[in-house]
Amino acid sequence: MPFYRDTEELYKVLDAFFQRVAEDGDLTRGLVASDMILRFRYTEPSGEATVDLRSAPISWRFGETELHHDLEMIQSADTAHEFWLGRLNIPRALATRRVVSRGPVGRALKLLPALKPAYPIYAQVLRDLGFADRMERANGAQAGWRKRVEGRLERLVQGARARLFPSVVDESSFGGLPIPLVDHRIDGPPVYREQPIPKAGPALERAMLERMLLIRAFEQLLSEAWARGDVPTEAIHLSIGQEATAVGVCFALRADDHIATTHRGHGHMIAKGADLDGMMAEMLGRASGLCGGKGGPMHVTDAAVGAIGANGIVGASPLMAIGAAHSARLRGTDQVAVAFLGDGATNQGMFHEALNFAAVQDLPAVFVVENNLYGEFTPASRHTRVKRLSDRAAAYGIEGVTVDGNDAPAVWRAASAAVERARRGEGSTLLECLTYRWHGHMEGESVSYRPPEEITEWKGRCPIARLRRELIERGELDDARADELAADATTRVAEAYERASASPRPSPGALTTDIFAPDLRRLFTAAGPERPATRETTYSHALFEALASELERDDRVYLLGEDVTTGGYFAVTVGLEERFGPKRIVDTPISEYAIVGSAVGAAMTGCRPVAEILFSDFLTTCMDPLVNQAAKLRYMSGGQYTLPMVVRTPGGAGLGMAAQHSQSLEALLTGMPGLIIVAPATPADAKGLLTAAIRSDNPVIFFENKLLYALTGPVPEGEHLVPLGVASVKRQGSHVTAVTVGAALGKTLEAAEEAARSGIETEVIDVRTLVPLDLATIVRSVVRTGRLVTVEDGPLGHGFGSEIVARVVEVAHHAMKTAPRRVAALDVPIPYDSVLENMALPTVERIAAALHRAAAPTSSMQWRRAL
Repeated sequence: MPFYRDTEELYKVLDAFFQRVAEDGDLTRGLVASDMILRFRYTEPSGEATVDLRSAPISWRFGETELHHDLEMIQSADTAHEFWLGRLNIPRALATRRVVSRGPVGRALKLLPALKPAYPIYAQVLRDLGFADRMERANGAQAGWRKRVEGRLERLVQGARARLFPSVVDESSFGGLPIPLVDHRIDGPPVYREQPIPKAGPALERAMLERMLLIRAFEQLLSEAWARGDVPTEAIHLSIGQEATAVGVCFALRADDHIATTHRGHGHMIAKGADLDGMMAEMLGRASGLCGGKGGPMHVTDAAVGAIGANGIVGASPLMAIGAAHSARLRGTDQVAVAFLGDGATNQGMFHEALNFAAVQDLPAVFVVENNLYGEFTPASRHTRVKRLSDRAAAYGIEGVTVDGNDAPAVWRAASAAVERARRGEGSTLLECLTYRWHGHMEGESVSYRPPEEITEWKGRCPIARLRRELIERGELDDARADELAADATTRVAEAYERASASPRPSPGALTTDIFAPDLRRLFTAAGPERPATRETTYSHALFEALASELERDDRVYLLGEDVTTGGYFAVTVGLEERFGPKRIVDTPISEYAIVGSAVGAAMTGCRPVAEILFSDFLTTCMDPLVNQAAKLRYMSGGQYTLPMVVRTPGGAGLGMAAQHSQSLEALLTGMPGLIIVAPATPADAKGLLTAAIRSDNPVIFFENKLLYALTGPVPEGEHLVPLGVASVKRQGSHVTAVTVGAALGKTLEAAEEAARSGIETEVIDVRTLVPLDLATIVRSVVRTGRLVTVEDGPLGHGFGSEIVARVVEVAHHAMKTAPRRVAALDVPIPYDSVLENMALPTVERIAAALHRAAAPTSSMQWRRAL
């Protein structure tokens, strides 16, 4: 039976309630700060109440009104009754559609904390009006109704699970590698290695010839060594025949300009001035290599010459370059970033997102396409209809230039013009260099897909022979001197090869270094009791406070993402642009590759980006910058780079957004070494963990459950830091250990209270950080309780609960009194229908049942001891 018998009775209570609220000056001031008209629409019984919160004293009207509302809350009168008593779980009410909100999300979230002080007033009004007895009866009836409904739901879920999916426990385990911790961080400006390059004229062209000869000698020796089996790889990609493009472009750059290159990047690296001995040692996988033997031919890089990585992912270099260019803009330097890429990369989505991002941001970037007529093994004519790849620049409103890529001076002139245009702030250029690689895509292939006469013709256009001939014809070089230059290059390379061959291989200990950058100890160490909170705020506003605080504290921090200047989809960032300006609060195109990829490049070059991905489901559209770049670039470079970046993303089901906007993907990236994974479940943890994440020198994926944005809780004012990698015991208990991930915490705490009524005391541990996982806290609890239940909103199959169970059993199986149990979502895509949606997710009833089963004694004696 509904609490209110009819609409008249509902209006009577609400009128008295609103009157008391209006008389409370402090409460009224908090409400009118929202500056809105709020409408409550009720069912069972039906009714409407419109409250004007634009100024004091507040006013209200019942029934239909022409007053236009800013925000409307639709719910039954019983649901409203629970809310005003402070008993409504708001995230779950939104998930189950018991409450439907219509209006601006941000304003609704800001209003919630201001409403909390009204809860005791409502209860007092009910007592004063003679509703005390009915309150007690309603509470008992409601509890019975809830138990019946949730029991039915549990039977439906268990039936579906039995029909569709067996229980899955992943018995594999992986060893968590520690993050090196330091007490003090030493930040200093990068030191770039200058190389003497003549400004222009014959001296410049002779220097170009010398550098091209060095590149040719280096790669010819590599080809021979590979054929002998002396290079420890089956895949080496040479650029013999393309030397003029590398030298022409890199000689147009300053030492502090950045380059991002490809798997065919040896020539670019040497042209930019990379250490020859370090280059050769890296080819042979030696400890003295530029990357300590961890990068190899496809990933060799040298931060000292402004190189931000050679990349084995086709199309990735433009993303890295736009990040470096954006970083230069944000830091106020006039550096330029160049991306080298092949013709095949122009068909990648990464390429198009990067060019569009560079165009709309007017970034100082140059995209150099080495068009060697083949995308791996396929002729360019078969993978594009565009005759000149530089024409693709027109689609983005940037400059497009095509040049003979075998003419080093011509390339230098075109590149110099593009670089200076970028340096002046006049935007990006797409520079197409027509060239040809003499060898195959990689060494050892037959090159049967290319006509022999074509290879012969292009060898006749050799860029080295061409420049040598021109210099000799102009009297600026003679044959004898030219031969000496070639011999010198061959000698230098041979000597570098001998030194590299004699140098040691990496030590076994190097295997586990450089996965993570050293981080400040205080970011990962609990410093005693957490600071007390003197006020309550929403999870959403707690995130806002962390962002605002870190943007204020460190001018290297900036926020980028879709619509972040207007607050984003969930209004977390409203007001940041007004405070910090569009330079640091950056609206982006709908381009997840560009958002995260540019963040990677910016993090490598001196900034601390916070990238927002609109929904965590969309991480799948930018997986490469996360998995192959952010997670690996420090390791592949032998520790040359740090990547201080955060990717914030809302996830989880409950808002009726169906399968592509509702996934809980926290476990998805936990198997990628090099990433920190965070999933806070309370407002205080959201603020403190985001602060720590932004201050970390490592890439952090920060999951925010959508339903939690409306959650209110105590949050310390001012600076608040919660350590990464430290779990939190949210409830003490002695019979069962429940370990939760993200938003599963709230439901688990409710289930623990229900189990407590049966004498089962549950210790609830919120992991907070999935990687690194605080296994010690979990094991200590399980050793004490002897029982383990894991709870997560992600799917059961291969979920993070499996990882927790495996790790605990490996080290504490002797302490287990019963088999571990896991509660998770069904292994189904999230459905649209709200009933089906909530069936798919863990419920309080299912969690409580798991706690009861885990605590079931194996003998009466054990049960008595446990109690």
